[in-house]
Amino acid sequence: MKITRINHLAYNVAGAGAEARSFYTQFLGLPEVPISFPGRAPVMGSDRGFWVEQGGLQMHLIGVEKTGEPREPVNTHVSWYVEDLEAAIAEIRAANLDMREMTGDVGHIVWISDPAGNTLEFQQDPLVNPTR
Repeated sequence: MKITRINHLAYNVAGAGAEARSFYTQFLGLPEVPISFPGRAPVMGSDRGFWVEQGGLQMHLIGVEKTGEPREPVNTHVSWYVEDLEAAIAEIRAANLDMREMTGDVGHIVWISDPAGNTLEFQQDPLVNPTR
């Protein structure tokens, strides 16, 4: 798997959304940016969370309650862009790692857990054409 760059970091702030928004945008001074997914209209002021960005790096503050499932998308995680997502998926499968996938109007996203149970997310780098 070839990681090309970081996509975003995410913290779960369920139950503390208003306080978290104030902390990150007012206290820390990070600019809030629209939540945007391919094929969907950008959203600001959502009660399901918010995104901030500084220096080209986004942090997603997720206001959806966790269920406790492994590789849960709303869990705290780091998202990485990869050179070729399909090749990365093949490597994940070859390593017999449990994986969670989402496809559809938000694109193709994959989550795995590291040996300590931390969630990692992988997406195709939109700046790289996969070699197939």
